[in-house]
Amino acid sequence: MPQAFLSLTPVQYHMEIGTTPFTNDVVFDLAMKPLPCADNALAKTEPSIVDLNRRAVTPSVVGGSHDKLDISAMTKGQFEETAVPSPTDSRQDTPIANLTRATLLERPVSPATRLKQRLQETGELIVCPGVYDGFSARIALSVGFDAMYMTGAGTTASRLGMADLAIAQLHDMREHAEMIANLEPNGPPLIADMDTGYGGEQPQFFSPLIYQPCPILTCAHQGPIMIHNAVNQYIRANVAGFHIEDQVQTKRCGHLNGKKVVETEVFLSGIRAAKAAKDKARSDIVLIARTDANQMLGYDECIARLRTARALGADVGLLEGFASKEQARQAVIDLEGWPLLLNMVENGASPLITVDEVRDMGFRIMIFSFAALAPAYTAIRAAFEMLKKDGVTGTGAKKDLTPRKLFEVCGLRESMEVDTEAGGLAFAGGI
Repeated sequence: MPQAFLSLTPVQYHMEIGTTPFTNDVVFDLAMKPLPCADNALAKTEPSIVDLNRRAVTPSVVGGSHDKLDISAMTKGQFEETAVPSPTDSRQDTPIANLTRATLLERPVSPATRLKQRLQETGELIVCPGVYDGFSARIALSVGFDAMYMTGAGTTASRLGMADLAIAQLHDMREHAEMIANLEPNGPPLIADMDTGYGGEQPQFFSPLIYQPCPILTCAHQGPIMIHNAVNQYIRANVAGFHIEDQVQTKRCGHLNGKKVVETEVFLSGIRAAKAAKDKARSDIVLIARTDANQMLGYDECIARLRTARALGADVGLLEGFASKEQARQAVIDLEGWPLLLNMVENGASPLITVDEVRDMGFRIMIFSFAALAPAYTAIRAAFEMLKKDGVTGTGAKKDLTPRKLFEVCGLRESMEVDTEAGGLAFAGGI
């Protein structure tokens, strides 16, 4: 066993191996088991592969190399009713595992697949509260939401203490999304902001007619290679869906003025790169094409861009910053048959539209980007002002708001169960 794991508590060990996300929903079993392979020289003590519920073991090995595990069939359903061939261990005469369709169907369905199925097989509106850190995500889970949205604005504010001005980069967003998505690895799907894809250069162009910055910039806001890389990282992070937009790389929050967008073809190259990445990974991650062109170029340009993105294989469309309720309703009509997402930012650029109204319009996903960030600001500021003025925070009046209560929201009971079931004694004396 690797030295790094020798001193871990049962809870820490569970976190290390139980929430490690992989594209193909497998984790490494760190109980070092012999790995069968065609080349007996490679049959050494290597981690075997198991599924998240520890049911299916040891996929077939190709070409005698343990780094070429043939698990594509497990992720795409490309297998027959008969057993998948598996090499035999040199110490026995029968295959290590016989993976049949029935066996593989018992495996947990990934959050990405569940989100895709809900969009394809139901007509329901998926309502996602915007979460900006682990605690707000835990609260959303405790309330019972069946999907969540990781806001880029909230991530930038909470992780970096900065405004939503393209300051957060891929590593900030991916690490944050990975943490949130794996609080419950097989729990509610997480849709995450991917901004412009985190790549490309952005010089400034000027219109020769009006001597002002042109709202359409011809250089790449998002290099296709970087977008391909970003999508792969989100897939490995267990993210269920993401949106990528047509703003310039030096973007800003979609509900601020002064936005600029790239040329249509530049935006579409990003959609192609994202689609190619998810197809190559054989992932069901939901690709959401977002346009911010309404502010500068108008509604018709937005619809044209989204129609082309749809033709290129985007799963969902997002028109940011509707000018009116009528415009939002018209978008569903103009893009009929394609799932649309509405971003509701109260006190933002768009009018207030309720969940019932959005459901009636025919949208399929509704996100509330500031649903946690705005109330958090209000509550925290009030408590801090009281502390500065009166010397207390005011939470003492709520007798049930104890440290234990807050930790229970953050999975205290589950951690205790992990320790107890593994034979640990960390909580033998209570807590």
